[in-house]
Amino acid sequence: MTTPSTDLIFAPVGIAHLTNRNSDLLRAAAAGRSALRVTTAAQLNGVPHFGTTVTILTVFAFAAHAADDLGLPATVVFDALENAPAEHLERGGEQYTRTVGDLIDAGRLNEATRTDGFRRLLDWARDRSGVPYEVRPYAVYQNLRPVRECLHHIAQQLDAFAPICAPTDGVVKVRPRCPACRLMEKAGKHLRITTLPDAVQLDSICPDHGPYTEHVPVNGGGWYDANTPVRSIQKGYLLAAERELYDACSVSVDGADWGGAWHSQVLAPGLATLGVPPHDWPVSVFTPLVVDRTGGKLSKSLYVAKSAYADLPELFLNLDILLAEHGDHVLDTLWTEVSRWASDPHRLHRSYTVDYFAALLNEHLPARPAPRAA
Repeated sequence: MTTPSTDLIFAPVGIAHLTNRNSDLLRAAAAGRSALRVTTAAQLNGVPHFGTTVTILTVFAFAAHAADDLGLPATVVFDALENAPAEHLERGGEQYTRTVGDLIDAGRLNEATRTDGFRRLLDWARDRSGVPYEVRPYAVYQNLRPVRECLHHIAQQLDAFAPICAPTDGVVKVRPRCPACRLMEKAGKHLRITTLPDAVQLDSICPDHGPYTEHVPVNGGGWYDANTPVRSIQKGYLLAAERELYDACSVSVDGADWGGAWHSQVLAPGLATLGVPPHDWPVSVFTPLVVDRTGGKLSKSLYVAKSAYADLPELFLNLDILLAEHGDHVLDTLWTEVSRWASDPHRLHRSYTVDYFAALLNEHLPARPAPRAA
């Protein structure tokens, strides 16, 4: 098991050779701006797991580091994605979904169980870092004018965006939902996207209620679900617009699984196709992945759906259990660790195993008392 120690070797990857501190990643984009606007996102799939917890803490630590180094106030914007799929149904051999938000509205999910864990973590990170935050639900996000403008541009260039957003089947997935039952066709087999002068028209077919149409005006109104690649490109477009809207250096901070091929094959060509000049692109920063013992990303969905990681304590998959067992002391320990990542390029641009964190917790947290004998 790896021992968390200052003697560990942190081999510099390419970007670490160019930067002395991680604030150097923002320095040029922040010049002349009056604020830092740091955006991250998570699907409301339930209580945050360990990887999500570490990422959110790193976002705040990075924002605080950059604010101090660059002398600019920072705000963290948390995009709360209640459009995450929560129910999967099959009709006539086709897959359909309903979202977390749909099931909350129908009274089938408790909103608190999907949001309280995130709110508790965000509040703690705000209080510890001194960086305020805003929560932006997907219902708000998808209705913002720059996001709608981006959708309209994509709809006008479907042939250009299909290889970027849907290299396998060519279907750019901007899904409407049935107005009667809120089912959405996942694969978009019946989806038709039409560009109108100031709106996008989405046509689909509900297996229970037949054909329906959703109008999505650029000026707001209506609702649609953009799948991950479309939403990623929209976010880049939005953050580019927010540079001027807020006179801010726009920064997108996500886990490292959204870097690499995703950034080069989806986000960068998407923004280029939209004609956004590279100097207006948001700065993209990627937090370390928490990986399992095979080197794969620690995945809550695999743990729940396929009983993977049976040998790992459940506290690595559930913030409530982590806090119940160790209290806020565990967040203090993690904060000390990610604060070093936030400033040091050698520590930020790498991955960490669950064994690394298990050793970290064992080293810094008080031992739990043994159970009393019966």
